Amino acid sequence: MDLSSIENIMGQLQHMSVIVLALMLIEWGILIATNYVEHKKEGVVSIISYLVQSIPYFLLSKVMIVGTMFLLYENRLFDLGYQWYVWVLAYLLYDFTVFFIHYLGHKVRVLWCIHGVHHTAEDMNLTVVARGSVFDVFFTPFNFIWLPILGFHPFMIFVIEPVARLYATLTHVNEKVIGKQRWLDKILITPSVHRVHHAKNHIYLDRNYGETFSIWDRIFKTFQKELDNEKISYGIMHDTLNSESFSDVQFLMWKELWNDVKKAPTFSDKIKYMLKPPGWNHIDGGKMAKEYRDKAWSERNNKLT
Repeated sequence: MDLSSIENIMGQLQHMSVIVLALMLIEWGILIATNYVEHKKEGVVSIISYLVQSIPYFLLSKVMIVGTMFLLYENRLFDLGYQWYVWVLAYLLYDFTVFFIHYLGHKVRVLWCIHGVHHTAEDMNLTVVARGSVFDVFFTPFNFIWLPILGFHPFMIFVIEPVARLYATLTHVNEKVIGKQRWLDKILITPSVHRVHHAKNHIYLDRNYGETFSIWDRIFKTFQKELDNEKISYGIMHDTLNSESFSDVQFLMWKELWNDVKKAPTFSDKIKYMLKPPGWNHIDGGKMAKEYRDKAWSERNNKLT
């Protein structure tokens, strides 16, 4: 495969976002018509979020993203070419980077204020894919922007990234459409595996960070299958956030972070509020996902014995 062939593939992928948006609206309409959606305004908020977050991407993409990637490629460490195995390696490195950046999005509170927007939906369907932060442009590009320094041509990444995101879109399909696929869970992030990731059940918290492959979660022991007798409750652990409010979804977590930083008694504590995981506080250290999860497993095991 040569560069011109890759450019042709890129051209064919340009309309993928329109296809994805159409799939979102079709599924959402079907779920509403069958009374399977409880929070009917969530889809509207998600689509509005997508449209608003697209503005900074449009304004900054050529300079911040495309320009940076070509600059890195001009100073690449290796000449890798376009052989099939280079594509495989590029996809694996991309997918591992997504896993790592995604992990940070849950473990660093200032990043959670960006990524957490995606988790605020309390119904699971394809429109959740569109639910992103208006500040997402400062976070998501790190999934792939660095790859050209290794010798992967930016055009290759511009093919791999939308293909991977299309697969990630399908993992958000409603459970009424696709149930569990246990045999695929061993290799891939299936809709069932990703539903666990969106759960606010304590036993499921902060699991399954992968986008395409589940191997990274298995290697780093963050994998959790969907349990037969633990119905998933979607959203985030928050008492007052309204998932059908655009302002709440986009800015409430930032407001709460700012309030915590202001009341922190020392400069060190102010920094910790930004960099420590959600749930940390300067008084007693707080209670974070692992503690909730461990307690939930303990209670579950006690019931089974």
